[in-house]
Amino acid sequence: MKIKSKPEDFVVSEVADITSEGKGEFALYLLKKNNITTWEALGRLAKHLHIPLSRVGYGGLKDKRAVAHQYVTIYQGPKKDLKFGSFELIYLGQTSKPMDQSRLLGNRFEITVRDVDVEDKTLEEEIERVRKYGVPNYFDEQRFGSVKGTKKPEFAAKYIIKGDYEKALYLALVTASPDEIQESRKFRECLKKNWRRWENCLSLARLKWERELLNFLILHQPSKRTFKRALQLMDKEYLFFLGNAYQSYLWNEVLKRVLERLSVVDFKVPYALGELYFYRTLDEEKQERLRGLKIPLPSPRLNLEGNDPVVQDSFKDVLLAEDLRELKELRSLVKGLIFKSYPRPAVIYPQDLRFERIEERAVKLLFFLEKGSYATLIVKRIFYACENA
Repeated sequence: MKIKSKPEDFVVSEVADITSEGKGEFALYLLKKNNITTWEALGRLAKHLHIPLSRVGYGGLKDKRAVAHQYVTIYQGPKKDLKFGSFELIYLGQTSKPMDQSRLLGNRFEITVRDVDVEDKTLEEEIERVRKYGVPNYFDEQRFGSVKGTKKPEFAAKYIIKGDYEKALYLALVTASPDEIQESRKFRECLKKNWRRWENCLSLARLKWERELLNFLILHQPSKRTFKRALQLMDKEYLFFLGNAYQSYLWNEVLKRVLERLSVVDFKVPYALGELYFYRTLDEEKQERLRGLKIPLPSPRLNLEGNDPVVQDSFKDVLLAEDLRELKELRSLVKGLIFKSYPRPAVIYPQDLRFERIEERAVKLLFFLEKGSYATLIVKRIFYACENA
């Protein structure tokens, strides 16, 4: 099974609560991008317009290897189309409020899956099961750019919590960045080879905060206090991203334990951080239990009282596996690393799910997902359940 053999095989289009109002201080655009990350596209856009990135509003980050259509606003932006090499912005008019995550409703997907050996009847049976029973709502690999490529998942946020600030700084600076831009990879490869010889990599630092952080390290003797202070010089949005990756991993592990405790694991699918557990069918009682189940993201202030006992026990299992005694230990002493909690549905139900046979060994899946869920999970659930796929 192959997805994203080429960008055109993965098409995602935002559905958002935003329209042109004919007036307002924000220019509204439809961003069309191909084989470029949202971060990189918006960074180039801001640089081209000579404006801070904070003036650009967007709802979500879309995969690099995909054709994506998403809404973008620019405060006092130009009232015209803007074209670049791998992306363009189509001017839609003016609006009174910026685009942000709260306006995003979800995404429509058209995903071509290649090299599959599965009959239409089998495929329709699995799709019907997904319609009826849903799919575990894991965070998929796209969420974990900061730990991809490591032999085993190591999270900078976990080392910050444990007080190993140098290890945390190393992981934060050397492992993949959220945008994965080529210049950033060169900088990180240099740091990997020249750790504690910061001056050798200063010229490759692309961002202002990276240069300031390296200059600070150059001027101070290595110590626990130095590395802690250096972490606080990191971009706050990137620190939040690092914390979010660890928090999402913990949530995935809790959901896996929940499915295990309910005895509904039918097959397992490998991913960058281990395995994800899936079911094919559910009895009526377990279906009803999972349909309404929401699992809160772990945070130091989270109180699990009142949650499903299976969820509470699953949290205990995961904390024990992570060498944490209680959720309060997720508290960080580094400003900017915060763990916000919110209830996330344990199961998602893709809407308008159907398939089209486009070649003998290629199928296109079409569906809509609410925001915050991962289309790749739908693909994995359907095709890994098909015996020959």
